[in-house]
Amino acid sequence: MKRPKIDHAAATLELRASGLEPEDRYPGVTSKPFRVRCIQPRCQGRTEPFPVYLSAVRKLAEKGRVGCIHCNKKNRAVQRRSDMVRLGHVLPVVEIPDVKTAVRAWCLRCWKICDPGPRLDNIRNGKQGGCGHCGGKRRLPDSVARERARAWGYVPDPNIPYTSDDTKWPGRCLAQGHYCEPVLNSHKSQGPCGACAENGFKPHRPALLYLVAKASLVAAKVGICEDSPRNRRLYEHERNGWIKIETMPFAVGSDARKVEDTIVRSWRARLLPPVLDDGFGYSGYTETVSLLDVRVSEIWSEVCAAAERLRSGGIGPG
Repeated sequence: MKRPKIDHAAATLELRASGLEPEDRYPGVTSKPFRVRCIQPRCQGRTEPFPVYLSAVRKLAEKGRVGCIHCNKKNRAVQRRSDMVRLGHVLPVVEIPDVKTAVRAWCLRCWKICDPGPRLDNIRNGKQGGCGHCGGKRRLPDSVARERARAWGYVPDPNIPYTSDDTKWPGRCLAQGHYCEPVLNSHKSQGPCGACAENGFKPHRPALLYLVAKASLVAAKVGICEDSPRNRRLYEHERNGWIKIETMPFAVGSDARKVEDTIVRSWRARLLPPVLDDGFGYSGYTETVSLLDVRVSEIWSEVCAAAERLRSGGIGPG
C-alpha cells in the first residue's frame, strides 16, 4: 500500500527526525531530489547543503540511521574501527576506507605492527585473525601462562598445554574446586569460574538449551540460559524479534553448554558462517546459522542427537 502524498511541512518533520532540515522546498514526490542541511553544528553537511531523496531518507530511518551522508560516513568509519579493535584485537593506525581494504594496524596482543594489516570483512566472517604475527591470539610460555592463571584464581589441567589467551583452558577454580574452562584474556572483566560468580549463567545449576529464529535475518540461534523463573534471556530475545522454537532442560548447565558447543562447532566445520545484521555483529551472533543453509527441524535433530551422545558418554568435558 502506497503512502499518501505529503506537503512541505510534513516532509520537514520527517527530515528533522532523521537529523536534517530542508534548504529547498520539498518537490512533492519522494523520487525527486532537493537540497537539505544536517542539523549537527560540526558536520560538513551543515555548511554545505547536499541533495537527498525523501525515499532514501526513509530507508535509512528504517535501518536506524540518520539521513546525512556525511554523518553516515563518519559513523561507518567509527564502527569499522570499533570492529577492528573488538573482533580483531588490532588498532588501526590509518583510516579504514572500506571493509575490503587491508589497513596498517597495531596488534593489541603481541604489540607488533601489521603492514599490510588485515581486512575487516575477513575479520568479521572469521576467515582471518587480526594479526599476521600471532593470529590475533596472544601466546605466552606455558609456565608464565600457568602462573597468570593461578594468580587469577584457578589451576589449569596439568595434562592440557596452554595454547593462547583466547582459547578455553580447562582447570579447577581455587575457591571451591569447581571445573571451569575460562580464557585468560577475560581476567580483567570477570572471574575464572562461572559456578562461583555472583551473577550470570551457573554451570552447576539447572539450565535450558533453546532454539530461536528471526525472520528478518533468516537465521536460527542456539543458546543456553538458567532454568528458573528469574531468567529473562528468552524474554529479551523475544523483544528483539526472535521467536522461540524449542527448549531442552538440563540438570546442570555445563551439559547444556557442551551440547551448544557441539552444535556450533558442527556448523563451522561444515563452513556455515554466523549470520551478521547488515554486515555487523550483535550479541550472540556467533551462535547463529542461516536458515538458507539448514532447516530448523534439522537443527533440532542435531541438538537431540548431541544430547543423546552426552547421556551415553560420547561427549566429554571441554
